[in-house]
Amino acid sequence: MKTVARALLTLSALALVAGCSDGKDNPFIIAPVDPPGPMEPTPVEPPPLDCDPLVPSYCGFPYPNNYWTQADDTSPTGMRLALPEVIMPVNVAGVRSQTAAFNEKDGFSPGIAAMTHMPGATVQGLATPDSIEASLEPTSRTIIINAETGERVPHWVDLDEYVVESKRRILDGKPTPNFVIERDLEQLLQEQALMLRPAIRLDDATRYIVAIRGVVDAMGDALEPTAGFLALREAQTPADPILAARQDHFEALFATLASNGIAREDLQLAWDFTTASRENNTQAMLHIRDDALANNPNGVAYRIEERDEGLIDGMACRLEVTFDVPLYMTDGESGAGFNLGEDGLPTQNGTYEYAAALVVPMSAQTEPAPLVAFGHGQLGAKEQVLGAQPLAVTENIALFGLDWKGFSSDDTGTVVGALAGGDLSTFRVVPERMHQGFLNFLIAMRTLSVEADGGPSTALNEALNTFCGGAMLDGSKRYYFGGSQGGILGASLMAISTDMQRGLLAVPGQSYNLLLNRSVNFDPFAATIYAGYDWHGLDMQLNLALVQGLWDTAEPTGYSRYIRTDTLPGTPSHEVLIQVSKADHQVTNLGAHIMARTIGGVVNLAPTIRDVWGLEVVSGEHSGSAMLEIDFGNDEPPITNIPHWDDEFPDPHGRATELIGIGGLLRQFYDTGVAQNPCTGACDDDDILYQVE
Repeated sequence: MKTVARALLTLSALALVAGCSDGKDNPFIIAPVDPPGPMEPTPVEPPPLDCDPLVPSYCGFPYPNNYWTQADDTSPTGMRLALPEVIMPVNVAGVRSQTAAFNEKDGFSPGIAAMTHMPGATVQGLATPDSIEASLEPTSRTIIINAETGERVPHWVDLDEYVVESKRRILDGKPTPNFVIERDLEQLLQEQALMLRPAIRLDDATRYIVAIRGVVDAMGDALEPTAGFLALREAQTPADPILAARQDHFEALFATLASNGIAREDLQLAWDFTTASRENNTQAMLHIRDDALANNPNGVAYRIEERDEGLIDGMACRLEVTFDVPLYMTDGESGAGFNLGEDGLPTQNGTYEYAAALVVPMSAQTEPAPLVAFGHGQLGAKEQVLGAQPLAVTENIALFGLDWKGFSSDDTGTVVGALAGGDLSTFRVVPERMHQGFLNFLIAMRTLSVEADGGPSTALNEALNTFCGGAMLDGSKRYYFGGSQGGILGASLMAISTDMQRGLLAVPGQSYNLLLNRSVNFDPFAATIYAGYDWHGLDMQLNLALVQGLWDTAEPTGYSRYIRTDTLPGTPSHEVLIQVSKADHQVTNLGAHIMARTIGGVVNLAPTIRDVWGLEVVSGEHSGSAMLEIDFGNDEPPITNIPHWDDEFPDPHGRATELIGIGGLLRQFYDTGVAQNPCTGACDDDDILYQVE
């Protein structure tokens, strides 16, 4: 690994993003009545490589936190992270993460919660996922504001319940995910993070201030500030030299809060942090995309084999198409990271064979079928495209699936090993390989679509004639279909795609930092990952936040903001159809709603099953991005960060295909960009669902 070159990754190729707007026009950020106060100079220099005494009960909190940054005039934010090794959680084997991978970032993830530790805290009187609007009230006890504009950020507050509730279930004899938690409940209750979860992804390269006041214990009594923060609040010099050196910093912070109606004397805690720049998160992906497509404008060499196993009635053929894709990794297999050039950017390392499974319906023998890229589910494989065959038959679409390299079945060991091995910095290879996975989709679509329109002499059309009864593909119609993980990562793909401008994101969400604890799919991994840290809740929430900072370069937190507007350089605008199954057991609806609000302009198709905060409701035909929610009668989801362990109804995650008209809705959206609710009333199990025997 070229450490120096990796550090340069965030500094190079700024011409890729020159002239782009910063995207700070989101309608879900509420402006204050009073004018903002002066912006505080950041960061503090130099940050001592130590714990932050602001929260003495846990070294790594509050997080994210500008205390752990240093000035860097070469970065878009003017800073770079300087996380010290001492804040990294130590696993049961005594292993602590290295920090270099995290400190290449020029700010913190815009998709994580603002976290702290307030022993004895409850969420009484705080905003919940069902009362997001309460966080914008002048009297809200928790506040996140843009330090420059004073705009308040809508959010809710979680008190980490994942391990605590797991232990309660063990003690109560309830069904559990087969966890063994040795720590006693009282100890676990002292290790709960208080997390202010933004209801929309934060702006890039922006400084935020977090303020907490009026948080109470189980008796309803307000918690006391820590001694260090109390001294700062009272304009006294703290005894701790680290806090004493930051007194001017906090005086400016208190002034900004006061100018926005937040009195310092009410505060139990306050701190600030700065989000990473868009360049920091996206430039590597844009570089390899642009480099590969410039060198291969008509696609790449490929080979085709007939694979007819697994086909259903109405399908003409299944083909295995193997592409010679430009490789930007040190190796083509799982665990490899970027192959970096002297400029710090990924450089091509020859080619590597990546295969796609292409399925074509018989209807394409009489009418050319659009080409649809298919994104598979969690740590899955390209063969999951076979599950979409009924849709291919009814709507005459040809779908091709690829393994989502970086997060496919052959990456499972790499992913779990990075999370459980103690050194979280090794996780960097996961999002780096995901870049190659995205590129594989882009190259496959470019190759197949150009070849489909190339006449009967192309190898693709020869194969369609030979193996598929003369089926035809329309290379001018190029779309995306992804569900679950394919819906999640599909948001990133849609933001960077130059060829696919419309796509379905089924049961998606962002960020993984939010999704994991609330997913039943996480339970088997948690048994390994959490046990490695002795089920310490504070350690694990910090770990998940740290990993998110690396993941942003590939997952939708780094990209969904740019799907429709403020698009990435050299990238057209896109429209997406988001399908949500209420009370989803695998991907929390909260993540889908954050994604919809972040994309911007996504409407909720009426008749609706419920109101979704921040989304406009639209009846009839709508031209543009839209969300359709379906209610299968499941129990309401838990309000805390735990999965649907007690829902007795079938998981609705993959049941959307039971909805009559869902295929017609999708094909209409693909063809025209128009979306319309296919239900005669709200989409629920009393409406127009197929009755599954």
